[in-house]
Amino acid sequence: MAAAARQIPIAAAAAQPVFPDEILEEIFLRLEAAADLARASAACPSFRRVVSARRFLRLFRSLHPAPLLGFLGRMGRSIRDDRFFPAEPPHRSASAARALDVVVCDPLHRRYVMIPPIPDDLAPASVPQYRMKALIPFLAPAGKDGDEEGSSFRIVSTLLFRNKFIAFVFSSCNQKWRRRSITRVGSSSFPFGSRGFTHFYAHGCIHWIVDSVCYSLMPDTLEMKFISFDLPPNSDGLKCAIVEAGEGRLGLLTLGDGSIDRFSKIWGNNGVGAEDWHYDKTIHLPKDCDGANYHWRILDASERYLPLLAIRRVYHDFRTPVLYFVLDLKTLLLERLCTLTADNRVSRVHLYASFPPPFAVPSI
Repeated sequence: MAAAARQIPIAAAAAQPVFPDEILEEIFLRLEAAADLARASAACPSFRRVVSARRFLRLFRSLHPAPLLGFLGRMGRSIRDDRFFPAEPPHRSASAARALDVVVCDPLHRRYVMIPPIPDDLAPASVPQYRMKALIPFLAPAGKDGDEEGSSFRIVSTLLFRNKFIAFVFSSCNQKWRRRSITRVGSSSFPFGSRGFTHFYAHGCIHWIVDSVCYSLMPDTLEMKFISFDLPPNSDGLKCAIVEAGEGRLGLLTLGDGSIDRFSKIWGNNGVGAEDWHYDKTIHLPKDCDGANYHWRILDASERYLPLLAIRRVYHDFRTPVLYFVLDLKTLLLERLCTLTADNRVSRVHLYASFPPPFAVPSI
């Protein structure tokens, strides 16, 4: 006689194991995409409680970079020509970028900050007033002075005047402007049209490349130190970028015909070390956009990403595609972000990365 099957109560079969909040945190922190975390939080009230906790959100943001959604750029000469260019497929942030609204303030948390003008006593007496009014500011990380929520920031404006490289820095923490300057190597004047405003971030400092010299501002030091150092011999400053290379080293990316080479040297508390630049590795550009047929250019970087522009060397149509790529400086993954045309391309971009609203914190 066959044994009777044991009856299992329906309620017991449907019951799910209950995990402590600490275990759920460890599971959710391993999710790479914020969209996956949002879907998990919608599964049940207990998941939502864990994910929405301030402590968990702080941990998640510290472990995962905010998704890169696109860039802000100016197509003409007027501020009215500014617009947002979202990431496009096949970029992994394309779906999130399509749902993005960009405004002047932080509408999600109903906050805005008015930046005071640079005080007259900070402006060098020798600099004409029209040059001071023409300064182009950019947003920079708060550095060591920032708060845990990431709502602190700096505004930086730079000026090349005669033989001086001048930087003005505003901190949202103390609501004050500061100024530092450094004399050009050799004390000669900067040539007209020097590329003095493309900036990079590495080791808590802001770096600019002018010709074959790097000028580095250390805003976290008490005196806001300004230093300079040479790039490797025969370097083309227009095709170089300063990045972090890991293990306390400063990296230099050089753009070639079909690849990007990375060099590095020691970076200490007082700046770059005395050692020579050492070759590290090569990052290959996409084969369908090689340097023989495309002209590549490095644009303004963020802490995590380096944007690049690629356009055909020879074209006769303003509808010729202009390709925008981003290089993840941590993983060295190169991805296409979006495509414009030659008649509406932008050469100055400001990358924008953000978590979706459930996980975002006030940005100002």
